[in-house]
Amino acid sequence: MDKHAAHILIVDDTPTNIEILLAMLEGEYALSFATSGPKALELLAKGVKPDLILLDVMMPGMDGYEVCVALKADPSTRDIPVIFITAKTDPVSEGQALEVGGVDYITKPVNRLVVLARVRLHLELERRTRELAQSLAESQRLQKQLLVLTQAIEQSPTSIVITDVTGAIEYVNPYFSVLTGYSRDEVLGHNPRVLKSGLTPPEVHADLWAHLIRGEAWTGELINRRHSGEVFWEEAHIAPVRDERGAITHYVAIKLNVTDRIQTQKRLIHMASHDVLTDLPNRSLFCERVDQALALAKRHATKLAVLFIDLDWFKPVNDTWGHQVGDLLLQAVAERMRQRVRAADTLGRLGGDEFVVLLSDLASTECAMRVAEDLRLALARPFVIEGHELAISASIGMALYPEHGATVDELASHADAAMYRAKEDGRDRLHVFATPGQ
Repeated sequence: MDKHAAHILIVDDTPTNIEILLAMLEGEYALSFATSGPKALELLAKGVKPDLILLDVMMPGMDGYEVCVALKADPSTRDIPVIFITAKTDPVSEGQALEVGGVDYITKPVNRLVVLARVRLHLELERRTRELAQSLAESQRLQKQLLVLTQAIEQSPTSIVITDVTGAIEYVNPYFSVLTGYSRDEVLGHNPRVLKSGLTPPEVHADLWAHLIRGEAWTGELINRRHSGEVFWEEAHIAPVRDERGAITHYVAIKLNVTDRIQTQKRLIHMASHDVLTDLPNRSLFCERVDQALALAKRHATKLAVLFIDLDWFKPVNDTWGHQVGDLLLQAVAERMRQRVRAADTLGRLGGDEFVVLLSDLASTECAMRVAEDLRLALARPFVIEGHELAISASIGMALYPEHGATVDELASHADAAMYRAKEDGRDRLHVFATPGQ
């Protein structure tokens, strides 16, 4: 093995997993391992300095997220790239891994080609960043190496931007123009804010400049805008470049286009919280919205209402015309109701032919009654689906805050009970929950 081979530290509490990764990587990298988070931190404290860490998430005592937070808090280890390797495949876990400072996320069971490709990618990214910074800082002494690196940068499939200490762009590579639509001449001398979309949270920019002012490298995600106006996401690695005296003379940014990954994450998160058929909030998101609305209502002493809506005579539609027509009818019902609630309210679908509505910041009970009655009358009008005129109606149950409950569960239970009372009373009607004795 080359004595200059990159050193990789594997952290996993399962010996079998460690053995699998060792077998994949041996011969190409210098390898070490730790069987827990504390043991890994102890190794690092003793002077072990890996070029990359492969970190398990689910470990007893101290999980991978906590280990990564500790690494990023320590100046001696914060720049070591961390790739999470875990059996957790949900987007929330992946988002948490990236939020605490991980550079990548690989799911188990691991694929050898994927592990090798990701490891090589991040080691190469770190190597190029270090070499580029060194070349710019030592241009007189390393002119020959700078020429080689410049050619590599020109051909790099990542966007590379170099600015002077004031932020004026001095160099962009060809891929920058491919990605952004701006030619080199259009951006030279300008600030990178020409790409600014206004969608990146202000605290991200504040954190970026706080790092650079301190002379530290920064890694994070930026939401930028192409010349065409199209928004895209970049994972940016920005570092200061110093001269022989240690003074900052330039900043270099290496940026990866992660738009596809971000959009996929957003789609997965949306799918997890919305009904597939109608794209309305599902039970989980609806309850979350009610919980938020209750907090505001309690703070400002306002009213809110929860409506449970069950379609009458929907089953005969499915039985007569089939589920395809039934699904189209549910979509039409959702759209008709969507047009009759405010943007500040929430319309959701629990499943089947059951819908829910949250009416927040109500001036009075009568306001909620008017909206509910409008919904009932709207759903009583015939629907034309694929040439079939379909007649249904709706039984609506209503529960009000604060009269009928102060929690999500109480209001949902009482609105559901009121809805069943509406069905028992003959359907196609609104029933407001009545507390016992009323």
